[in-house]
Amino acid sequence: MRQKYNYLLSLVLVFIIPTFIAGYFVVPHISIKQLVVFVATVTIMGGLYDLWATKHGKRDPVWIWSFNSRDTIGLKFLGVPIEEYLFYVFTSTYVVFIWESISIALETKSFFFWFLPPAIGLWTLVCVSISYKLNPKKDRLIG
Repeated sequence: MRQKYNYLLSLVLVFIIPTFIAGYFVVPHISIKQLVVFVATVTIMGGLYDLWATKHGKRDPVWIWSFNSRDTIGLKFLGVPIEEYLFYVFTSTYVVFIWESISIALETKSFFFWFLPPAIGLWTLVCVSISYKLNPKKDRLIG
């Protein structure tokens, strides 16, 4: 049962938590309307690509694109796991928040905004490493 939540747990640790932390400090400095347009565009384009790749993939001789139903909660939209759409929403928001925190640091010379991107990046790196180590070796592409 625990394995069913692997993708969601990885998303929460690697992207969702740091996105909310960075967002707490960055949101007052950005245009929410532009953020929503950007995130929606990335999510729609990524979702369309996932739809194409998963449907087309099995006919392709070098097919490597699929979603392991053992690692997802089972909710799907148009045949793609909900976690994949969440991935697009939170990774694009994460990138914008990191970018904007660097811009704010350059404009304000604020030590805190110089500290925020590396701290969030370190959190992400540690959580990716933990997720990788906890994943069974048979499910890994590398060693």
